[in-house]
Amino acid sequence: MARLALVLLPFVASCALFPLSEAECKPASWRESGYAHGFGGSHKQDLRLVPECRERYGVAVDVEQYAAGWQEGHNEWDRLIGSFRK
Repeated sequence: MARLALVLLPFVASCALFPLSEAECKPASWRESGYAHGFGGSHKQDLRLVPECRERYGVAVDVEQYAAGWQEGHNEWDRLIGSFRK
């Protein structure tokens, strides 16, 4: 259990140190936002976006659109990275 806490600590601390901006919570398109995160090699951010955008700015995240965009971006990123490995 202590190991898990040590692994999660940097993630939790980074969220507190870098709160989401209003622009991050009000993108032109949640699908494009998800795509950018996926193509950038990031993990999905919906577990952070949903509560923080709601609490800080009263914004509801379209989780379906975000997840679809993230998957598309991640697939592209995975193909790109895979092509360098060959």
